[in-house]
Amino acid sequence: MSSVYGTDTQDPHAVYREARKNEPIMVGDILAKWNVPSQADYSNLGRQVFTLFRYDDVLQVLRDPKTFTSTLLQEGLGQFLGGFLLTGMDDATHKVARKLLAPAFSPKAIAGWKTLLTPVVADAVAKLEPRGKAELMEDLLLPLPVRLIYEIIGFPKDEAKTQEFAARGMRILVGPQRDPEKAKASMAAAFAAARELYDDTLEVVRQRRAEGSVGEDLIGYLLRAEADGEKLDDAHITELIRQMLPAAAETTTRSFGSMLVALLERPALLARIREDRSLVAKAVNEGMRWETASQFLARQAAVDVEFHGVKVPAGAALSLCTGSANRDEMVFDNPDEFDIDRPQKINVGFGAGVHMCLGMPVAKTEMEAMLNALLDLPNLRLDPEQPPPVIVGAQLRGPRALHVVWG
Repeated sequence: MSSVYGTDTQDPHAVYREARKNEPIMVGDILAKWNVPSQADYSNLGRQVFTLFRYDDVLQVLRDPKTFTSTLLQEGLGQFLGGFLLTGMDDATHKVARKLLAPAFSPKAIAGWKTLLTPVVADAVAKLEPRGKAELMEDLLLPLPVRLIYEIIGFPKDEAKTQEFAARGMRILVGPQRDPEKAKASMAAAFAAARELYDDTLEVVRQRRAEGSVGEDLIGYLLRAEADGEKLDDAHITELIRQMLPAAAETTTRSFGSMLVALLERPALLARIREDRSLVAKAVNEGMRWETASQFLARQAAVDVEFHGVKVPAGAALSLCTGSANRDEMVFDNPDEFDIDRPQKINVGFGAGVHMCLGMPVAKTEMEAMLNALLDLPNLRLDPEQPPPVIVGAQLRGPRALHVVWG
């Protein structure tokens, strides 16, 4: 079975381990081999693709935006999310955009989000507590991150609208398909969802500007943003907000689900973190490394380059297997182990250098708030009467179901 999420039956980590050792650069796109859509050739144009598996190679590409450009991403999600796509900008435009956005993602802003999110998460978990059991993916981890990102963005509190926006975001994510017939229908649905998201978001942005551009949420910061005499207009703010909607909730859901599987399978570690909440951030960081939610990034070679004796011509795409890189044994001791005490290194799953993902602090803030709330449930553990959780997927990874009990 394959889908946008990847092959359920495939254990990618076994494949990656072998590739790091014997084929650190693959001629071709491993996702295409698995019949999974890829950012490296998002529109099935027939572009030549090479796949990189080692941490140092992936990091080298991410840190050199002149040699390895990200403009090919405009062909991908840029089709749906507009020309103001941060990850697809060239160097000069990107610098201005990052400068304008910096205050919205400052330590002060992030601290404000934590204060904002804590009661929302506590309320969601409190509603579950009397039940004594839950299937966490459906009952909490799919709906809650959507609510949290809406709090951070500053959308009006409207549960029905929130779920409607979430459904649209999912239609955008499943737009790419390798089967031409399926692609025709799914891409049309994705474009329609993107337009609906844009129109509804623009209405909120315009209303907030008319009300005085106030507020400590993301929309408030973006409305007031100014750098070197430049300001963001309503269209740019709307595109930036729309970029966060499909990925922010989905990535957080999958990352958190996988991390929780690791902790629930290690009761002693879970108990240790429950007793010492200063370890929550470490658990979140290790979870993002151990099972990278989105396993691949893509870049395009601007000039002829070479990796491990394999020549990559200018114009070819590089599919960067961050899921493999984050488990590279040449960088991480015992990489397949979930070890919250390991030394911190750059998590290439969120990019690196100038294109480091701005959404990473958003995801971390959400995940820390959710883990703290779940640790307050007494004796949280896997439900012995239900099948154990399994992490699946090749491109996007996470558990399909996560049955737990407490009390």
